[in-house]
Amino acid sequence: MTHDPFPPPIVRELSTSDCWRLLESERLGRLALIDASGEPLIYPVNFAGRDGVIYLRSAADAKLRLLRSRPAVAFEVDGQDAGDRWSVVVRGDAVPVDLDAEIRRARETGLRSMNPEAKPYLVRISPRSITGRRFPECPADAREDALRSRIFRSREEALPASARAPHPIASFTPRAEG
Repeated sequence: MTHDPFPPPIVRELSTSDCWRLLESERLGRLALIDASGEPLIYPVNFAGRDGVIYLRSAADAKLRLLRSRPAVAFEVDGQDAGDRWSVVVRGDAVPVDLDAEIRRARETGLRSMNPEAKPYLVRISPRSITGRRFPECPADAREDALRSRIFRSREEALPASARAPHPIASFTPRAEG
């Protein structure tokens, strides 16, 4: 039995409540959309999570037009605490909000955009699923050693003859050209 000197890192799945707690502790995330040609687009966005929904602001731009025509989105936020790294991914539907009561509720979250461009539209992401993972941060030198040990080095006999170093023939002495 061989011993793996680099065991896989300990990755823990997070509970739904842990995912929400971490998500609500952050203000910058990534919104993933699919454009009309089927290409993925990712937008960094300021957001606020509250009461099981995510709010973000938008200008009247391509992002808002895409959300109106293709509401299915993924949203990701990540961070670190106590020597651990974590990531939370939400999949759901994003829709512009136009009800005054919900706009007031979203305003109470303290949501604001760091972008100097005006972002007058409010968008709500209603999650279908939320998942998360937590794992200890690996020291940089351990990551490099683990990577180095996995670099492909073929053995001499596995190479085709044309790629091997020439072997002298015992009964043949090469002549000096001259």
